[in-house]
Amino acid sequence: MVKVYTLSRPQRAAAILVAMGKERAGIVLKTFKSEELRVMIDAAHTLQTIPQPDLEKLVQEFEAEFTKGVGLIDSADTMKNILSDFMSDDELKDFIKREQLESPEKETINIWQQLEETEPEKVIAYLEKQPAQLASIILKRLQPKTAAALLKHLPEDKRKKTVARMLSSRDISDRMLEAIEKNLREEFKPNPNSGGLRESASKMAEILNEMDTETCDIMLAQMEGQVEEKKLALVKSMMFRFEDLVHMSAIDRTKLCDGLPQELLTNALFDADKDVAEAVLSSLGQRTRRMIESEMGDDVKIQESTVIQARKSIATLALKMAAEGQITLPEK
Repeated sequence: MVKVYTLSRPQRAAAILVAMGKERAGIVLKTFKSEELRVMIDAAHTLQTIPQPDLEKLVQEFEAEFTKGVGLIDSADTMKNILSDFMSDDELKDFIKREQLESPEKETINIWQQLEETEPEKVIAYLEKQPAQLASIILKRLQPKTAAALLKHLPEDKRKKTVARMLSSRDISDRMLEAIEKNLREEFKPNPNSGGLRESASKMAEILNEMDTETCDIMLAQMEGQVEEKKLALVKSMMFRFEDLVHMSAIDRTKLCDGLPQELLTNALFDADKDVAEAVLSSLGQRTRRMIESEMGDDVKIQESTVIQARKSIATLALKMAAEGQITLPEK
């Protein structure tokens, strides 16, 4: 049995809010500062079943303290993860916007790629504790194969609610996404002792991306059997070449090619494999496609170095967009 005197002030406040129900708690929450809200949500994670007599006593104490101000202190930034349980989408967005008014410079770590590389057990354990709304947002940002594997191991009831949210939820604002990413970076902060693996894999991938296709393939073949399978797979996941465009989804190819300079596309497609050329051209508007095809058919010669540079520029852009979560690169 949980005794009243063993509960901290934030735990008491959280218990009262949960007991109030969504409608009444939502009204009360609007009177609190974001720092206080965050602390109470942290406290809610630690609560167990509270007997009715203790809860009634908590109500009396809370009423007295509420009029004076609870005086909560700053704590971990996890408020937004639980608010959706008793706040509407609009109320949650409004809270996050107010909380992020003076947000620090955006993190450069690609948390979505980091989640792809994190042990599934850790991600599943985290998702199990989150509201279905937040879990759905996270899963929709991951690669389909990863999301499917994680969903499979969620408890049945949680899985049903999460899938329902994934099908019905609307797009979220950039500010809300930044807040969620900030939380995830804190939750899945890399272990200092293992951070070198990702860093070295990233550096190796950058080097291989700069090589011509033939040399790169030779290097990868030589690494087989000499490098741990997990490390090699990590390197490959960070690589992308112009030729890989043919394996991208039509939607992602369109996002990548949309707005690219016509001259850059023409140079990159010069003497390209027919399948790759068709994949790129099919992602363009009819007018742009006709103009590029016209230029390519004029027997114009383009220097090899210009072609290589154009293809590297497009591949680099694809990696950048993937790191920002705008597109998904094909699996190796």
